[in-house]
Amino acid sequence: MYVPQPDSTQLWRAGGRAGGSPEVGFEDRPLLPDWHELLAAFCGHIGDQPEDHAVTRWARALAELHLQRREQAGDTGGIDELRAQLVAFIDEWVTSRALPRGVARAESLGAVVDAMAAAHVRAVHLLKTAEKVSDEQVHAAWFLLAQMADGWTDRAAGVVGPRIRRSA
Repeated sequence: MYVPQPDSTQLWRAGGRAGGSPEVGFEDRPLLPDWHELLAAFCGHIGDQPEDHAVTRWARALAELHLQRREQAGDTGGIDELRAQLVAFIDEWVTSRALPRGVARAESLGAVVDAMAAAHVRAVHLLKTAEKVSDEQVHAAWFLLAQMADGWTDRAAGVVGPRIRRSA
């Protein structure tokens, strides 16, 4: 399985695309992907191309690891190590590019993406394996994911644009 690594040679722009020339409307674009993009990454629709936003690439990899963990019986230590690495990549990426607004949150954004990926994999699994789609467990799993998506919106709004380094 391919695990995306941090980009050391490219400076990621707010919209997630690397490049040199400024785009029209760049200043209005958020630094982090919204919940729609995260869910699309969990589903495997985005996050597999080098030009995709770094966070959506890592979100997709986290979902794939959670799926692999669900399907693999026994020792999952290696999978959990990779997940911890991806969580750290997300946290480092955000820390290096943004200034938090207000009080710092106790939970890392990487941990939030990891938890959302786990909730998505569980919800899809329940939807596929439940006797009836109307099963209460299925509803509860998707409701939890919806709450987490709403929470992501609040957390992402708490991250302000790129840091500006000033010389002394």
